[in-house]
Formats: sequence, structure tokens, C-alpha cells
Amino acid sequence: NVRLFDKIVVLMRGKLVFYGKPEEALQHLGASSFKDLYDKLEEPVEEKIRQYGEADRFAITEEVAEEWKNKFLNTPQYKRNVFEPLREVQKSDSSKSKKGHRLGIFGSVRQGITLSRRYSRVLSKDKMNLFILFIQAPIIAVLVFFVMGANQPRDFAYFALSLCSIWFGTSVGAREIVRERPVYGRERMVNLGIIPYLGSKLFVLGTIVAIQCVILFLPLKFFDLTGLMPMPGMYLGIPQFFAMLVTAAVGVALGLFVSALVKTSEMATSLIPLILIPQIIFSGLIGVPGGINKVVGLAMPATWSFDTMKRFSTLDTLEEEGSLENGKTNGLGLYKFIESENDQIIEDAKKDIKDYEKDLETKLQNAEKRANQGEKVEFTGMPERPQVAAAEKIPEDLSNYINFRHPWMNEYLNLLVLMLMFSGLLLLTLIILRLQDIG
Repeated sequence: NVRLFDKIVVLMRGKLVFYGKPEEALQHLGASSFKDLYDKLEEPVEEKIRQYGEADRFAITEEVAEEWKNKFLNTPQYKRNVFEPLREVQKSDSSKSKKGHRLGIFGSVRQGITLSRRYSRVLSKDKMNLFILFIQAPIIAVLVFFVMGANQPRDFAYFALSLCSIWFGTSVGAREIVRERPVYGRERMVNLGIIPYLGSKLFVLGTIVAIQCVILFLPLKFFDLTGLMPMPGMYLGIPQFFAMLVTAAVGVALGLFVSALVKTSEMATSLIPLILIPQIIFSGLIGVPGGINKVVGLAMPATWSFDTMKRFSTLDTLEEEGSLENGKTNGLGLYKFIESENDQIIEDAKKDIKDYEKDLETKLQNAEKRANQGEKVEFTGMPERPQVAAAEKIPEDLSNYINFRHPWMNEYLNLLVLMLMFSGLLLLTLIILRLQDIG
């Protein structure tokens, strides 16, 4: 029922014929009902067609529509419902443009807090999604426990901490801008600041990812402290956990960068594997990188994070790369250390055998001289055959080792690089959002 509307718009050929209350529309057109209203609009058209012919229907309709429009322009309803509201809007827009209003520091902080609260409420309504996000971490911890053999090097445990931190951040942030782009666009036209907007995303998503890191790290550390799965770390692993948080922040920034760059949520989801798979391939999990692998690995957050985790473990290495100078392998790595020990055993054995042969030859020569002189020779006091020491073997239990460390890295440089990656990704995201405003 049209009469239930507060206001109605009547158009004819795209021209505004009336805007106001339904009853006023009937009065303006002299109609008794809304069916009669359309008849009243078309009545002048039919009269003119009878005069000038059907061939001019289009032009006649345009002319009649213009007449109805001009008639409405001279009514109180036009002044009250159209002219005066438009004038107020124009004044407001003019005032805003003259002021060039900026949020300022306090305004940005206040807006960021408001956006964070709103964003938190939106995410908290989807309890099933939050449950899935948080249940992932302990499940992964249990899976790592089952995969890690008791005698294996500890690399995989530290790699899981690094990769999962990036995965948590990237996956949770990759759709958060693109999926609300229409809302973002409308609010930008009002007074939404890019920095408060991005800051609210970082704060809320960072909190979620930090919780994920906690409930991944604590079970693994529990397995370590109880002796179920060694995962050594200095100061109870607190530096490793800090590295996890920094890595997760890089992951969130990377996810938001992707979200700002793509056009659809589906595209963002499709890009996540393309981001994570190179982290696995080039981070150094499958051996000491060399050549192009070493160069590409420097661009991967997982490379720097993984190396940091291993450095904070204080474990010595199997390979020579990154071995501890004051460690049990004297900076050689276990493999080369055992090789050098066996080389030394061989050299010692050669020397002992040579000394034995020399001593034996001397005694035999002396015995021969005495025999030639007619003396009775007794073969006593002959040198004993030297015993060759058993070769050193690689121990079956390698749980006190990692494979290698990058020789050109250190824990402080690694954390600095991760922070620079975080800052760079945020800056790129801000630039993309700003360019989208201009475009």
C-alpha cells in the first residue's frame, strides 16, 4: 500500500514529477487514487497524440514530462522536500572542504579504538570461526609431537614454530580488507582514516594470532620440560616465543598486504598457498641452501625466523655451517668433527705402526748380529703389536643437535630483519589503500 510510505518519488521519463507525502502527490496531480494518478500523468500525452499523431509519441511524452517537472518546481513541496535539503547539504560540503578537516593524533587514536571495538564485536559473533582458529594450534602441537622422533635433530620442531606463526598471521589477515571494501569505501568518504583503520586490524588480528602462538608454544614446551619431546631453548624458551610473536606480526602484515592488493576474497584465499609453499622450500628445512636458493631464501620471513629459533636453542650443529666455536664439536659440526677424530685415529695408528715396525726391525737386526757372532739368541722383549683405536661413529641419538645455522645470520640481525619486513609490508599496504582512494 503506497499510502504507508512516509514519502514517495514520482518519475516520468526519468524526470522528477513529484517528491513528498503520498496524499500530497494525489492532491498535486488531482487524482483520487494512485491508479488514477498514472492516468492523470498520461492524460496530456494522449490528448497531444490525438492532435499530432502516433509518430510523435516519444517527443510528446518528453515534452509532457518536462511540463510536469516544471509544474512541481513551483510547489511548496519542492521547496520543502528538495530545494532546502539540497542547500543544507551543499553548505555542509562547502564547510567541510574549506576546513580540510584532519583527524590529528588524538582523533586517530580515538577512531582506532572505536574501530577496534567494532571489529572485535564483529569477529566475536562468529564463534565457530574463532573456535576453529584457536583449536588449530594445540592440534598442530600434538601432530608435531607425534612426528618428531626421539633421536632426530630438533630442526622440525623449530621450523613448525616459525611456519605456523607466519601461517596464522597470513591466513587470518588475507581477507579482512577485501571482504569489507564496500563499507571501507563508504566510510572513507565520511572521515575514516587509513592509519586508524589499518591499526585496528593489526591490533585485533594481532591479539588473535598472539593467542594462537601461546596455545601452540605452551604444549610443545610442556613436552620439552617433561622430557617427552626435547625442544631446548634458553631462558625456558622465552626468546623463542618472542621470535614467534614477531614472525606472526609479519604474517599479519603480509596477509593485510595481500588483502589490500586483490579484488576478491577468493583471490586472497588462492594466494595463501603460493605464499606459504616457498617458505617451506627456501627456509632451509631440507638442507643447507646454496646458489639461488640462498638468495631467494633471504626474502622469506620463515628463513630468518627459523634461524632465530635454532640460535636460541643453544644446540650445536650436524653440518659445519653455523656450528658453535665453543661447542662440543669445536666449530666443525658433528659430521666433520667425527671425520676429523677418525682422521686423527688413523694418523695415530699409522704412527704407532711405523714406530712398531722400526722398533721391531732394530731388534731383529741386533738379534742377527748376535747370531752371527755365535751367541745364543732369545727372542724376548719384543715390542707389542700396536692396538688401533676403534673409529668414532655418528651417535644414534641426534636430539641434541640441529642441522645447521646460516653463517651470515645472528639472532639480533634476524629479529631486526623481521621487524623491517613488518614495517615495509605495512607501508606498502598504506600506499595501496591510498592509491585506491586516488583511483
